[in-house]
Formats: sequence, structure tokens, C-alpha cells
Amino acid sequence: MRILFATSHFGFLRNVEPALHLLAERGHHLHLVADRKDKLGGIRIVENLARTYPHITHAWVPTSKRRTWHALGTAFRLSLDYWRYLHPRYDRSPKLKQRARLQAPRTAVTVGSIPVLRTRVGVWALNAVVKTMERTVPYDPVVRQLLEDQRPDVLLITPLLYFGSSQVDYVRAARALGIPSVLSVGSWDHLTTKGLIHDVPDRVIVWNDTQRREAWDIHGVPPAKVTVTGAQAYDRWFSARPSTSRDEFCGAIGLDPTQPILLYLCSSPFITPVEVGFVERWVQSIRSCPDPCLRQAGLLIRPHPQNFEQWANVDLTAHGNVVIFPRGGTNPIDSMARAEYFDSMYHAAAVVGVNTSALIESGIVGRPVHTVLTKEFADTQEGTLHFRHLENVNGGLLRSACDLDEHLGHLVHTLRVPEGSDMRSRGFIEAFIRPQGLDRPAAPIFADAVEDAVRRGVKRSTHGPVWGRLVRGLLYPVALGAKWLAARRRAARGNLEQRSTDSLRILFVMASPEY
Repeated sequence: MRILFATSHFGFLRNVEPALHLLAERGHHLHLVADRKDKLGGIRIVENLARTYPHITHAWVPTSKRRTWHALGTAFRLSLDYWRYLHPRYDRSPKLKQRARLQAPRTAVTVGSIPVLRTRVGVWALNAVVKTMERTVPYDPVVRQLLEDQRPDVLLITPLLYFGSSQVDYVRAARALGIPSVLSVGSWDHLTTKGLIHDVPDRVIVWNDTQRREAWDIHGVPPAKVTVTGAQAYDRWFSARPSTSRDEFCGAIGLDPTQPILLYLCSSPFITPVEVGFVERWVQSIRSCPDPCLRQAGLLIRPHPQNFEQWANVDLTAHGNVVIFPRGGTNPIDSMARAEYFDSMYHAAAVVGVNTSALIESGIVGRPVHTVLTKEFADTQEGTLHFRHLENVNGGLLRSACDLDEHLGHLVHTLRVPEGSDMRSRGFIEAFIRPQGLDRPAAPIFADAVEDAVRRGVKRSTHGPVWGRLVRGLLYPVALGAKWLAARRRAARGNLEQRSTDSLRILFVMASPEY
């Protein structure tokens, strides 16, 4: 079987890597394509896969941003992505709403502020009109050519639902060619914090029943099209074993091996743009705790791999038995980085964080997971739907505290509970990560779903109704105008960047000793 796997960048492959290994082991040929490079080491994942399996190949297929219809299609999708946040379910999510608003066209924001259009009927009508126009936009011919050249038996795609994503072109081109398409929902928050699925693939793979409901309620994906597999991204943590003893681990990073370890896992830039101040207060509160067990605990702080710059000059050594490691952040995408990351969780007595998938991974390892609800991060804690899953699904994963004093009480209690007694994490993991059974890895179920999509097949679509071609003809001048405006904006950004570079060059010359 030939599989074409399209992704925005190869960093997303971390979320499906175990399934890719299994598909390759079953003898399937995979061709991996991305339209841009990433800074998370995604290319290393691809290169490791290609070295292990000769029938895995990869290529860059950049999106053609200068083609006639690209700007208009993107504007339509960004508008729809923004309007989804006008739904009452996002009334407590101002930061999510603002992020979508900043990316939407000004016209969409203005229209979305008109009272009559913010009613349920108004929003429905507005979305219906724009969806109709968006679906008449021609897909990228480069994508169709790629599919014709590769002749895959199935199209696998992720993430698809980022803001304004042009990946919808893959779904539409595949349908036109009679190729079944499968969306792998990459992470626990993708369905609730990103854009919309603008064209539903033939099969949608999700982690759990919570996401199945979100796929229907938010994106209109019929439940019959959804397959629940569990989180294949986390299969490895169920069978992982520590690469170091506790004493070796503490010696390597500089913690006192005689004291329990509290692991603080930092969050992404969107969740916690500046996290240092909160962590410093957290450390100070622990060092001021009356309970000696907690007060003397070793504190291991792991910066997020996308948000580590703020830690470059932070010095917490005055508090004693505190380590920031790895200070430059590490994305666990190779065996050494994964072992180091796993050991951090395994040797910890408890784990603390604001809102990050690393809390879920710690729960899989069996560690009690804690958080503090703060006004500072309220918009990205309880102001997001996916954080509420951590609190509520099957009893919830988190021990949430309303302030640092309550949090210290939770930590003292945890340190005095015998290791391995945390059943709260187990209940959440059973429902959210391994809904098909704790002893059933998700990757084989995922691979079965992809193979089943090929067996079921899909009918080749027609060219669409005549009225669609009529609407497209009417939109053509608008597409030309949108293309011209996009070109002007790119030119303006280029001039601004050049002026900024020139200014920096002048300042450098003036600051040099020879000036």
C-alpha cells in the first residue's frame, strides 16, 4: 500500500511517529511531504525514519502563495476560523478569541461585530454564505500533480485545522481523484483551540470519545466517520524504562539524591508567554514552607522547547537544590532526549505545570500531577476547553489549587503518600489516552484504521454543480484583487525588514571601535 502523508511541517510527525513505524513495518510505502521547515527538529524524525525503512521517502512541497486563488481562499478560511469563536462555548476564552481575531481579515472582524449577525441565525447565515464561496475556490494544481505522480492508495494528513490552512487542497484534490483521505487529529487541543475542518476527510482519527464529540459539535464531523484509537503519540511512555538510577540522574543534573524531586514542566509561548516570574514565586513559596519534607525537596525546572529563551540568564541557585535543565529546552524526538525526558518524570515524586501536554505524559508515567489556578494564566487555563478536560475527564488528572498556599498543602500530602498510589492519574489515562484498554497500544489501532480506509475506498467526485462554477466566475475579480493586496503586503513587509536590517547595520558600525 502506498501512503502519502501531508503535514504542515515535519515537527508534527512526533504526534504519529509510533504509527508510522508500524505502517512501515507492515510493508507499506510512505511518502512524507511538508510545505515548510520547522525549528523543532522535525527533519531529524524524518531522517531517522528513512534510515530505518528504505521505503519511507520525503520531500518539501511548498504552498504556492502567489497563485491567483490562494489569498482569497485563505481569507475565507481565516474568517470562518474566527467566527467559530463567537459561539457561546468560547465566552470564557478571550485569549483564544483574540488570537483568531488578529489573524482574520478586518472585514471579517467588522462583520462579526454587527449585532444582528452575532445572533444564532445571523452566525449560521454568515457561515453558510462564506462556506459556499470558500468551497468554490480551486485547489492548488501543484497538490493535484503531486497526488497524480505519487498515486497513493490513501492520503494521510495532519494537522489540517490550523488557522487558514491550505491543507484543505489535499483533501479536495484526493476526492477529485478518488483517493480516500484520513485526518489524524494530532493533539489533545487541536479540535478546540485552532481553526475549523473546512472539508471533512473520509475518515477522522481521534484519541477518545471526548474528541469524537468535539469533532461533531464544533466541526460537524459525522460520528460514523470518526475512529477512536487512543493517543499513539504516547504509546512509548507505557513501556519505557529509566535509563539511569535515581542517584545517577541526580548526580548528572546536580540535585541532592537524598531529597524527593518536584518536576516543574513549563508551557508553550501561547499558554505562558512569560513564566519565569511565576516559577520564581513557586520556588520561594516552597522554600518558605513549614513542612521540612517539601521545603528541602529538589526542584527540577524543564523549560519548554519553544519557550526556553527567557531562562537564559535566570539564576535560582540561591534557593538551593534547584536546577533548570535542560536550560536550552529539548524536544524529545530522538532516543537520548526521550530517555532524559522520561527519567525526569520517572524520578520525580510529583509534577507541576500550568497547562501543557507534558502533564498528560507525567500521568502516564504514574506521577501525581498538580497545578495552581492563577489570574496571570486564567485565560489559558480555565479559559480553554482542553484544560477543563484535565480537570474533569473520568475524575480528572489535575490536583488544582486556587493559590500557592493550597498548592503547598497538596504537595505535602503527595510527598507523604506511598509511591505508586496515584489512582487519579490512572482513571484519566484510561478514558483520555487509552480508551480501548490500558494494555492496548494505539498505534496498531491507528494503522488498522488507515488500512480500513483503503479497503472501503471512495468514489471519485464530480466537477461539482454548475452554480459552483458560476460563483467561481463571479469571485475571479475578487481573487485578483486579493492577490494584488497580498503582494503589496509582502512587499511592505520586505521593505520594513530591510529598513530594520539597515538600521541594525548602522548601529553596529557606530558601535565598533573603528568608528
